[in-house]
Amino acid sequence: MQKAPLFRLTLFLLLASALFSPAAAETVDLTILHINDFHGNLLPKPGKEGKPATGGMARIAKMVAEEREKNPKGTILLSAGDMFQGTPISNLFRGRPVIETMNRMGFDAMTVGNHEFDWGMEAFQDLRKAASFPFLSANILDERGALLPGVKPYILIRKKGLKIAVIGITTPETHYATKPENLKGFRVAAVEKVLPGLIAKLRKEGAGPVVVLSHLGLDEDRELASKVEGIDLIVGGHSHTEVKTAVTVGATRIVQAGYYGQQLGVLAIAVDRESRRVVRCPEKRILRKVKAGPGDPVDAAVAAVIKTYDDQIREEFGRAVGETRVDLAKRPFESNLGNLVCDAMRWATGADVAVQNNGGIRTTLPRGTISLEQVFMLLPFDNNLMTMDLTGAQLVSILEQNARTDGMLQVSGLRVVYDLSAPEGSRVKELAVGGRPAEPSRTYRVTTNDFLAAGGDRFGVFREGRNAVIGDNVRDAFLEYLKKHSPVSPRTEGRIVVTP
Repeated sequence: MQKAPLFRLTLFLLLASALFSPAAAETVDLTILHINDFHGNLLPKPGKEGKPATGGMARIAKMVAEEREKNPKGTILLSAGDMFQGTPISNLFRGRPVIETMNRMGFDAMTVGNHEFDWGMEAFQDLRKAASFPFLSANILDERGALLPGVKPYILIRKKGLKIAVIGITTPETHYATKPENLKGFRVAAVEKVLPGLIAKLRKEGAGPVVVLSHLGLDEDRELASKVEGIDLIVGGHSHTEVKTAVTVGATRIVQAGYYGQQLGVLAIAVDRESRRVVRCPEKRILRKVKAGPGDPVDAAVAAVIKTYDDQIREEFGRAVGETRVDLAKRPFESNLGNLVCDAMRWATGADVAVQNNGGIRTTLPRGTISLEQVFMLLPFDNNLMTMDLTGAQLVSILEQNARTDGMLQVSGLRVVYDLSAPEGSRVKELAVGGRPAEPSRTYRVTTNDFLAAGGDRFGVFREGRNAVIGDNVRDAFLEYLKKHSPVSPRTEGRIVVTP
């Protein structure tokens, strides 16, 4: 009979221990939802070979809503940049349809990517002001060290008693991955010089976990995690990488959700309330494919916004503007599609040579009728032709810099032979212009786009060109060429020769 009080005391102590132990009481469940490198893809992409469509913001919005229902007080929605430039529906309206859908979805923050500046600083600021969420970048600074007007270095998001710090970081490539003039007066500071002090300050003020919303690229994110302590998560973009298994570098996890809204990143983490550090993070099953078939539900409000804009352009964009007798493909070296684009540029200007960056050609064209929409998808960037005088020696310098395996400049009017195994500076073995060996001191008329002309993709030699003249929009020149020359049947013809 004397055992009952002892039993009750023991039971009380066990319950008290369970209730007040750190393991039972000090973890917080959070859900991080994220997309990156959306590039204006508001509409689903048709599936290939009978497969269902994928992507589209209306479908993403529905998936976001479903994930929020699972953790209504602990879900955060982020974008890692490059949201606007790239499709007709976004380009024609300067990104406004994307901003409107993001506002409806309740994004918490977006980091500034390099392509956010493609329409110039004024257009960038218009989009920022229209957003109901903050634009973030801690490393775009003016000469005095001040941030871009209206852009924040970080925000604190309060969820379940935590102050989650989200810091925005922009790629230093921005100065040559968009027109340099669009960021005139600003520099992109080295990340490792900006972050340590900022993270220390935030931790001291009781913030955590620390999330870096990065537009650097996966390799650079790895390097960042190895150099800077105190980062719990890097939610990345820029390299268009589907990170299917979370990358761990020290105590930092790195994720990225592909591109074009084909995947939604879903990261369910546990945070220790006392230390404010992530103590559990899934490694796999962190991406959700955005299926957009007939039976996949969409967010009605977001779908309505998209339809309003799509209806305005649909009839015009379905108009036939040309015809191709062959499939037009994009390849890292010479391609028939690259040849066609460059031929159109040279035809429009009468130049000796035309040069186009491979990254400015964004898709392929199947054999048959070519629609206006397809041309906008092919050449989405609003670049103008720039024609200038360059010497043969300057052309060699440009082509020498172009000796790479991941996407060479496309050309017209010249033939170049590379030996990629040769030492840097001597990889261009032959160069002919107009069928004749190029003369180092001779001046040639060269047309390119204004992105390259301004030193984009680090091709600074173009900035040395003389007697530069701005011309039509590259896309308009291409359309006019199709009108005059369809049906087209370009082929590869040894303009770019790569030897072992």
